[in-house]
Amino acid sequence: MIIDVHVHTSTHPMRGLHTIDASLPVIEQACNKYNVARAMVMATYFPYKGTGVPNMEMLERINGNKQFALIGSLDVMNRFDEGLIELESLARERKIVGVKLFAGYQSFRVSDAKMYPLYALCEHYRLPVTIHGGELHHCCPRDQRERGDLKCQNSFCWIDQNTDLSRPGAFARAIRLFPNVNFVIAHLANPYFDELRQLMTDFPNVSTDTSGQFLSGTDEATPEYKKEIITELRAFLALPNGEDRLMFGSDFPIQSFEDTIELIDALHLPRKVREKIEWKNANRLYRLGLTGGKP
Repeated sequence: MIIDVHVHTSTHPMRGLHTIDASLPVIEQACNKYNVARAMVMATYFPYKGTGVPNMEMLERINGNKQFALIGSLDVMNRFDEGLIELESLARERKIVGVKLFAGYQSFRVSDAKMYPLYALCEHYRLPVTIHGGELHHCCPRDQRERGDLKCQNSFCWIDQNTDLSRPGAFARAIRLFPNVNFVIAHLANPYFDELRQLMTDFPNVSTDTSGQFLSGTDEATPEYKKEIITELRAFLALPNGEDRLMFGSDFPIQSFEDTIELIDALHLPRKVREKIEWKNANRLYRLGLTGGKP
């Protein structure tokens, strides 16, 4: 059985990915095919891109389907106070299982004092906080940025200023101040693997996931690069309690369920360790109450 802690959905056609359709029905079909008992779907707010699926809309899309659990989010830049009230209501009603922060995709610092009420809320309701870690993807194609095309959101790309916001070192103060909050730094913080491993060494309340290491079905997903990621995964597992702090995440539709399973296969883990990564760690952290099969 698998719990995927990092899934995205869209009603728009996907371009240049392994699937053109990332709708919830298609994700559910893939879950059934690959024995994914629960897919944690992220609410999204991307103000620079002008896109996203907010909390209430995502709840409507899920519509009570037990295949999915919602990780809520908020627009820190534009609607922080309103979003915080909304998240508190959703947490109280047990409609979310965690909160996702899109560090770097929004201009805010994870360790800024402004964010502390959110972490206090998550501590009170025992909600893990997922933070985007590592590389940011551009708001527009490279050639468009180089031309200064007016269709781009800015005369320069936001990524050039925001990269430091998504590095693991930028999260340390918040993690230190809220030791009872479980922080999940997504994507192994690729390419800042060493920086994240140091953070996890310093703070036992930090976990990570395997999501979004490459674009499945493209020339990014080469055997050579997959071997590099497998080497990095082994280094994470070698950390103190490392096998208890790594979780299965795909970042679907970026990385496929199949490719993510192959990464885990390639580690050749004992069954007990593999089960921790595939579902037991997430089941414990997000308090899902699964017992080895769908409820």
